[in-house]
Formats: sequence, structure tokens, C-alpha cells
Amino acid sequence: MRIHIVRHGQTSWNAIRRIQGQLESELDDIGRQQATDRGADFRDMPLSAVYSSSSVRTRQTTALILGEREDEVVYRDDLREVRLGIWQGHMWADIESAHPEMVELHRIASPLFEVEGAETSQVVQLRGVSAIESIISEHSHLPEEANLLVVSHGAIMKTILAHYANVDLNVLHELPTLSNCSHCILQVSGETRSVEQIESRPFSETPWASADQLIPGANHGAGEVPTV
Repeated sequence: MRIHIVRHGQTSWNAIRRIQGQLESELDDIGRQQATDRGADFRDMPLSAVYSSSSVRTRQTTALILGEREDEVVYRDDLREVRLGIWQGHMWADIESAHPEMVELHRIASPLFEVEGAETSQVVQLRGVSAIESIISEHSHLPEEANLLVVSHGAIMKTILAHYANVDLNVLHELPTLSNCSHCILQVSGETRSVEQIESRPFSETPWASADQLIPGANHGAGEVPTV
């Protein structure tokens, strides 16, 4: 079974680096085109099930990916983006200026990150992986060639992929942010899970494949705080 995990398209908040977290925002013109274009990946692919985060931006992305298809969509709260509490709705630039130490703890996925109402990377990873495992369990009867679509968000997707790729959270910030509408694939075979594709590229051809060589805290040019 292959689980196709897609990030939502760009929103106006993404474009200006306003913190969305679990607040609602809608796709902008670029985001709508990204989602429509991503639909080409699935146009001729039978889908055994479709899941989406319950957020507006993922609902919109899912609808545009599916186009005229009539697949039933199951919306799940546990696929929503990392919750960033009282930071949500503010500009990243303002938060970075006012709270540089806490922003750095968030960036490096430190369990010491603590903001009112926010989740740590460890908590969001547990939530995301539990959601994926629940979906796998629900469809364990499907043949290996079956395909499932899951539409979610960049930060939670990154922690989910890190789990299955055996990448430590403390080096995750050294890997590139998943772009809007990026398409990743998790291969499931019995009790075995493996990341097959990151951003439409074979896993072996991405920086993720050599993540075990990264030094925590080193500057590898990919450590910008994501526009969640």
C-alpha cells in the first residue's frame, strides 16, 4: 500500500510569513493553481481512500486535487498543522524579533520549547504518526498496490516523514522545508514502512537519505523556520 501525503497549496499567510498553525486561512491564486496542477498525479490513479486535515486550506487543496472525481473524503483533526498557541496570527518576523530564544528552540525541535497553547515537535510527531498508523490499520486488508491520499500540512508532514525515515527531530531543521503542494510517498508492506518519495523525488536522491550525517546545529542552508 502506498500512502501519498501532500501538503496544502500556498495561502496568502504563507506568502507573507504570517503564522497559521491551526488558525484558518484560504488558498491564494498560486495555491489554487498548485493544487490543480498536483491533481495530475492522481488523475488516472485509483484511490482506495482519501483523507484530509479538517483545516480550510487542506479541504480546498483536496477538492482541487480531486477535481471532478467523486472520491469520498474523510476529514481528520489529527492531521491538522502544529498548534502554535498565542503565536498564531502574528508575523514570523515579529515573533523572531521579540522571542529569538524561543523561536530557536522551536526551530531545532527542542523539547524545552514552551509557548502558551503550543505543541512541541515531539507532541505533533506523535499525533501525526498515530493518525497515519490509524489509517494504515483501517486499510490493512487492501492489496499492496492500493493507493491512499492524505492531504496535510508542512510541519506535521515533516515530523511524520522523519519518524518513518529514522531522522532525529534534532536535525530535522537542517532539511529543506516541504514546499506547498509537495507530494511525498510512504510505502507500507505488512509491518514495514519506508519513505519512497520526498517532494516528487526518490528518497535516495534527497538530503533526507544522508540526514544521519548532519551535525545538530550546523548551518546547512536549510534551516529557515517554516511558514506553518
